[in-house]
Amino acid sequence: MMLHKLYMLTALGFGSGKIPKAPGTFGTLAAVIPVILTSASPYWVKAIVFFIMLVLGTAASQYHGTYTGLKDASEVVIDEIAAYYMIFLFFPVNTFTLVMGFILFRIFDILKPYPIKNFEKLDGGVGVMMDDIIAGFYTIICLAIVYFAYIMFFAHK
Repeated sequence: MMLHKLYMLTALGFGSGKIPKAPGTFGTLAAVIPVILTSASPYWVKAIVFFIMLVLGTAASQYHGTYTGLKDASEVVIDEIAAYYMIFLFFPVNTFTLVMGFILFRIFDILKPYPIKNFEKLDGGVGVMMDDIIAGFYTIICLAIVYFAYIMFFAHK
């Protein structure tokens, strides 16, 4: 029973996935909390937190799918949380990166450009997590370009 609650709480992003409208957006918004809480931590701590999110998120997503019979239900938002958190393994946490990372990630997560959509076809928790992780990688690439431009043109004036 305890494991059931842990998996369900994790899969649902501690309740953020239960918000009726745009649960993925609210799940991503919930990810801002661990990003900020660990922002001053050494890199290795952030990497461990991400690894735990990835492993526990995959197991929780798998469990949720098996328990409910739903494949990649919209209420499962641990994938958004882990992917958004991953972005900040590569960027400093500040207002610009939080907002631009959020916007870019939501665009890639919603539109799912090639080959992101293909990763949804993977079975179980891996499929649930991987499409968002790939959307996170797209975000990292685009945010690097936007952040570099921001620093070059605005931050030093």
